[in-house]
Amino acid sequence: MILPKPSSIRFEDVPVPGTSSFALREFRWPRFPLNWHYHPEVELTLISKGHGLRFVGDSIQDFRPGDLCLLGANIPHCWTSPAEARGGVCSLVLQFRAETWGRDFWHLPEIHKIDDLLSRSRRGFVVQGETRRSIASRLEGLASCPVGTWRRLHMLLEILGELSDSDDLEPLTSVTYQTTSDHASNRKLARVLQYVQDHLTQDLSQHEAAASLGVSPAAFSQFFRRNMGRTFVDFVNDLRIRHASRALLESTVSITQIAFDSGFNNLSHFHAQFRRLRGTTPRAYRESAAQMGMEKEHDQPDLPGRFR
Repeated sequence: MILPKPSSIRFEDVPVPGTSSFALREFRWPRFPLNWHYHPEVELTLISKGHGLRFVGDSIQDFRPGDLCLLGANIPHCWTSPAEARGGVCSLVLQFRAETWGRDFWHLPEIHKIDDLLSRSRRGFVVQGETRRSIASRLEGLASCPVGTWRRLHMLLEILGELSDSDDLEPLTSVTYQTTSDHASNRKLARVLQYVQDHLTQDLSQHEAAASLGVSPAAFSQFFRRNMGRTFVDFVNDLRIRHASRALLESTVSITQIAFDSGFNNLSHFHAQFRRLRGTTPRAYRESAAQMGMEKEHDQPDLPGRFR
């Protein structure tokens, strides 16, 4: 499969089989690129292999095997792997348009909780707890069901019904986040994300980021905060701390070296930012993970069947 180019926001035209009303696709790639994109389909994505960062609207979080997210229509999003990632990645992605079945369908009394779920999904959800295990298993079953059969639609409604009944859904984007259809703004933001990823461990300033878009630092600051819900400096520091956190878990390199390798040139600043994001010191974070056996591979559950 050809990897999509990560150069700009992409409107994804989701292919749907002619014998189905929704798409269910499995992706196996060497790594997830920074492919910032959006589409009018609601999306349920299960990561069965790979790790890195998940961008959904103004949310930035780590992802690992077992990551499961429900995203509403037109939320810009992407999963991206670190450049040094090895072993490949795999995801199972369910996508559908709510309007496919008509507005009257969603007005049925038996469906109102699912309709409410889809309305709330405009902020995106990460699915946790026992619901995550159950939905992962249901998705596997759906993937093995022949396309074009009534059972597939029945299984999709069961998945949405269980999600609508669950308390294991945590919103991803901030309360104030608004999905935008401004293609120009989305393209600019995609360029910024790519620029930050390319220069994360180097000297990186807001002035340089603004110059990469050809705008003034003041205009860039306003644009970035409006679209990402945080300052550019906080955004960069968050990504650098996430980069450092993984290095602490997966290597024996000194904390000082990890700080410098993550783009920090001041140890005091690194420790302050680490405590802000992780609530503890880098040393305590590493020691705690070691005592727990690498956090039992980050405390993610085994996935059933071929999605292990």
